[in-house]
Amino acid sequence: MIEDAKKLFDAVASKFGTSSNTLLLSGSSSSSYAPSQPGLVESQDEEFLSLRTASADSRGTLTGVGFFIGGVGILAFLLHGIFGQSPDLNWFLLLLSIALIAVPTIWELSRPPSMPIIFNRRTQEVYYEMKGDLYHANWDGIEAVAYEYKIINQYSGSIVHGNLEIMLQKFGAPDERIVLNLSGVPAGKRLPALIGIWEYLRCFMTVGPWFDEAGRKTESRNTFIEKGLKSGRVSFLDQLLQGRKFIGEERKEGNGISGSAFLYWLDSYLLFPFAFGMECVQKIDRMRSRKHWPDVVQERLDPNGPTSRLIDIEEDYMAQKQKELEELHERMRKTLPR
Repeated sequence: MIEDAKKLFDAVASKFGTSSNTLLLSGSSSSSYAPSQPGLVESQDEEFLSLRTASADSRGTLTGVGFFIGGVGILAFLLHGIFGQSPDLNWFLLLLSIALIAVPTIWELSRPPSMPIIFNRRTQEVYYEMKGDLYHANWDGIEAVAYEYKIINQYSGSIVHGNLEIMLQKFGAPDERIVLNLSGVPAGKRLPALIGIWEYLRCFMTVGPWFDEAGRKTESRNTFIEKGLKSGRVSFLDQLLQGRKFIGEERKEGNGISGSAFLYWLDSYLLFPFAFGMECVQKIDRMRSRKHWPDVVQERLDPNGPTSRLIDIEEDYMAQKQKELEELHERMRKTLPR
């Protein structure tokens, strides 16, 4: 089992046969690169920063499909159902369309929310939840591995991929560890971009919640932070709606309307139900995720909460939980008939 970032670095360098495209980064020292916004930031304030994951970006896809098909069914009902020769069939179409919207929405919202990666400035920790288990790491002494590699096939040729990874330990079982990717989708990520993402996170944790493009501390939010947060919050629905502006922009230029601008405009209407369904689920999912964290994390995300680290309370916390479990078993043993 890989126990720390140094061993992960050695394993990555060994796999790719070279260390020229692999770099070991430290949370305590600068890499001399300028910070670059990860594009995955959900929220950032004085207490903590949260990064969304790939599962959060894909959440709502099934609901989007339901909105698209159900929307087509409802539109067909409104246009033709009232004047059709089979009223019963038309009402069945309406009910089926509503079910296609409601069922996937209820199912996706009933599932546990997609949890972000949390960087807590107050306690200098990183939190992540996977399959109901809490993982954490102390920023003090933390290291990350940034590496790029190429995937080659006969269809797309050579495509560069890259990852930025850290190691976290399971709360209550410190010997169990996972490797967590901080850079999102690996396709197209180069080593300088990965280092820039790490510098952004390092500046947030060590310099302060607000800093400029050179990593210098500022007293409040600035253009660099605001621009990055705004770009990171652009959703699929926002991109579709932006496509409606291309035709107007090309008209102003006076060179006619291109085929690509027309397709963007057409997609903004055809795919609107799909994007709207995804947007609804993802917004509700983000609101639910904050309340889904264990109590020990929610307390430390509170501006007035404790500043002790999870590693400091881990042993006592697990002993208390084990005591409560034994007391519950004892009460059940006395209650149940023999």
